[in-house]
Amino acid sequence: MDGNRKKKGLRRLLLFIAAEFLLAALTVWMFDPFYQYHGPFFGMEAVLNDRDNQMPGTVRNFSYDSVLMGSSVAENFDSSFLDGTYGCRTLKIIRASGSVADLLYYLEMAQERGELRNVFWCLDIPALEASTEVTLKGGDTPGYLHTAGILDDLPYLFNKEILLERIPAMLAYSHAGINTGGHAYDWSRGKEFGAAQAMRAYDRAGIVLEGEPPDRDFSDKKGLIGDNVALLTEQVSSHPETTYRFLIPPFSMLWWDCAYVNGELEERFYALDSAVTALLRFENVEVYCFQQEDWIVCDLDNYMDMVHYGPEVNQYMLERMAACGNRVEPEDWEAVLAQLRELARRISQEEIYRYYP
Repeated sequence: MDGNRKKKGLRRLLLFIAAEFLLAALTVWMFDPFYQYHGPFFGMEAVLNDRDNQMPGTVRNFSYDSVLMGSSVAENFDSSFLDGTYGCRTLKIIRASGSVADLLYYLEMAQERGELRNVFWCLDIPALEASTEVTLKGGDTPGYLHTAGILDDLPYLFNKEILLERIPAMLAYSHAGINTGGHAYDWSRGKEFGAAQAMRAYDRAGIVLEGEPPDRDFSDKKGLIGDNVALLTEQVSSHPETTYRFLIPPFSMLWWDCAYVNGELEERFYALDSAVTALLRFENVEVYCFQQEDWIVCDLDNYMDMVHYGPEVNQYMLERMAACGNRVEPEDWEAVLAQLRELARRISQEEIYRYYP
């Protein structure tokens, strides 16, 4: 009798443990904070605040016909403005550093679901010099994020952090309307913007120049820049029914002065010129340049560091694009590039000294 009771007790214990595991897995599957299996249930809005973990699932499982792409400087765009303006349904695709190869990885995943109507791409100049290798896999990145099957998802389904932290936070954010709707991945809440904050990222006062800094030789970079431009043009040419709108964002004058003192101005202009010249050859491409907006670039109150601006600048870019403002036509590009060169000269010779006397 004692032996039978022990066996029954052991079976009950095992059944109880199995039920707990099943309940945990069902809870994670149902709420699914990384959206590995489905969009949000129960009428909840999607809470998108973890770009690295949520990006693959949202690309696979959300409903959209357009995408808004870029690095961290693109996260504060309100994509609902695009939906209302262009009559589309936009998904944000964000990658830290925004390399061309990594963003194309997600874009090609999205296009496997069907031809997109619009690609809004906030194209950083540094992305044109980034590695052409996809860096989304390996290291600390969970492999299960990049597979559609469930067989490798045990670290996700049975995860204390997911159950006790991620899901409650998702519910709280959804209730408060944080990082929902068009404000997916928006990081501006609670951040400090202003000249004092921006200048902490760049010690221009500690730099002593003796004459003009010589231009660095970047012949070794030209091949890499060409490879990235080729990735862009191959993407555009392969999808003639998709309209690509590239926005060149306005990095601050700190970024441009840093390029000047390091002899990198020509390298940056070469990268930008190579990309824009190549892209403007396509009928399904529009290019909008905001780097020459000196009232933004030269006012450090718009920034929190050398490149990151506030959401007001993001909204300005969308509104100008919607009105076809700042659009670069093929015949205009040389004049715009000359304007950029003059602004870079004026920054290093005049404007920077308003903040660094």
